[in-house]
Amino acid sequence: MSILSLVILITTLISATHLKAELLNLEAHPQDFILETKEIIIPGFPGAFNASVVRWQGSLLLCFRVRRNTVSTFEMGLVWLDENFNPISRPCVLDIRNDNPDCKSQKQDPRLIVYHEKLYILYSDFIKLGNMITRRMFISKLHQENDCFFIDSPVCIHPFEGWSSRWEKNWTPFVHQDDLLLAYGLLPHRIFQPSLTSGTCTTHSSTQSLINWTWGELRGGTPALKDGDEYIAFFHSSIHLATVHSQGKKIAHYLMGAYTFSAQPPFEITRISPTPIVGKKFYSESPHYATWKPLHVVFPMGCIMDENYIWVTYGKQDFEIWVARMDKKLLKNSLVPCPTIKPKESPPTYSPAVDLEATHDDYIDLYDQC
Repeated sequence: MSILSLVILITTLISATHLKAELLNLEAHPQDFILETKEIIIPGFPGAFNASVVRWQGSLLLCFRVRRNTVSTFEMGLVWLDENFNPISRPCVLDIRNDNPDCKSQKQDPRLIVYHEKLYILYSDFIKLGNMITRRMFISKLHQENDCFFIDSPVCIHPFEGWSSRWEKNWTPFVHQDDLLLAYGLLPHRIFQPSLTSGTCTTHSSTQSLINWTWGELRGGTPALKDGDEYIAFFHSSIHLATVHSQGKKIAHYLMGAYTFSAQPPFEITRISPTPIVGKKFYSESPHYATWKPLHVVFPMGCIMDENYIWVTYGKQDFEIWVARMDKKLLKNSLVPCPTIKPKESPPTYSPAVDLEATHDDYIDLYDQC
């Protein structure tokens, strides 16, 4: 080897090493409030992902997206869990009766919530509305029959203030006194009150907070749970990054954070995670899956809590279900204040233009999970 070739080789190796050192490692500083993580494996349902959890009738009930093959992920399943998040019943596929004939049977990302001592499910599906086909949120009471569950005549949540042809996903349900409410988004924090019979939404309130989050558009995640004088929920965002987890390739990374909002109207956001919530092995040591596009995913879907801990169920890599146990006090101490911006004349209104970049990913492929 010539001296020139040797110099070029050494320079290349040094440059590659330096580049790797400069790449972002999302797991470099895992938060200390994440005490443990565990994969939940559903017998007979390989590739199940994006699961919501709720405490119902004294036990834990998990609702997840079923994966039939690489691209068919439009069914929902349920299974009972023990207190260690191990399945203890025969998993079943949700039976949907008297579905809207205009629906396209591409159901995604179920959330479970208890309202008036009854169990409800919230999810999204494609539907034909007039001359447009778009994705909308649906809600229905969940019924148990023998060893499985069914819903009957799910209601499409439409119309609502500011609606357009934009796909709708990931609204955040929560219960306030006698009302079931839905947070449409975080910026602004717009709260809808849906009719559970007609699907028509009225705007309950809308507030704007000063939030410094540089990891993509803030989107919904888990239902919100009341804890004292505030609610707490987990959101997600997505951003294209080159990281050590993606071997330096710039691909989509889906990230999780937490936020709190006032337990009283107008439900203004009060605190939020300053950086993504990341635990050990959130993004590393995952098997290679043939997803619809290159991505790294941590996608919060459900949460339960007691006096000391919060458990968050999240989808990983669109092929796995995990749960993270967090120290509630340490988690809340990690959040930073979000001052409310007082409107001069009227509350901010929704403009689809502000969301064009974020919705671009939604329209690239029908199989976008997020």
